[in-house]
Amino acid sequence: MLPRQARRPAQGAVRVTTRQCAVRYAAYGWPVTTGTTTPTRDPERAQTLWSMLPNASVYAACGEAFDVVEADAPSGRAALVRLERLGVPVGPVLWVPALDRIGFLVCCGTLGPVTSLLDAGYELRVLDPGDLVELPGPPGGRVRWLREPAPVGTPALPPAHVVLGGIAGCRVGPRHG
Repeated sequence: MLPRQARRPAQGAVRVTTRQCAVRYAAYGWPVTTGTTTPTRDPERAQTLWSMLPNASVYAACGEAFDVVEADAPSGRAALVRLERLGVPVGPVLWVPALDRIGFLVCCGTLGPVTSLLDAGYELRVLDPGDLVELPGPPGGRVRWLREPAPVGTPALPPAHVVLGGIAGCRVGPRHG
């Protein structure tokens, strides 16, 4: 079971803004964009962009700082639990509640050939370089962290084969043929 995501801020707690999230992600070296602007890794530029567009979602371009392996929620949850039980650091993990999809951020350029898993009937999707992935904004948004990146420093990301192996090893995903 996944931890409850929607929590009320403690009394006196400062509400996190989308701008603060965008600046944090840019500080990680992630290329952030509103979806209509050129991606930037500069925290000051991100600060300016989201000051002008405070309601804009935060997206990152895949294939530059990380790649994304997306799975159906049952397969993704099972893989996450399995990998954590094995002591494997999984890095940041996204959850899109409306679609019930889980996205694992993995080291850029480690995807290699994944057609065998894609053809095996797992509901996997690999985002291509240049594809935009929405990142979490303030709590309760459309996209949430299941495993949030560390608050400082550049988040450690696993190679794709670790995540793919975790998903394949769980055999939760639908199988065809």
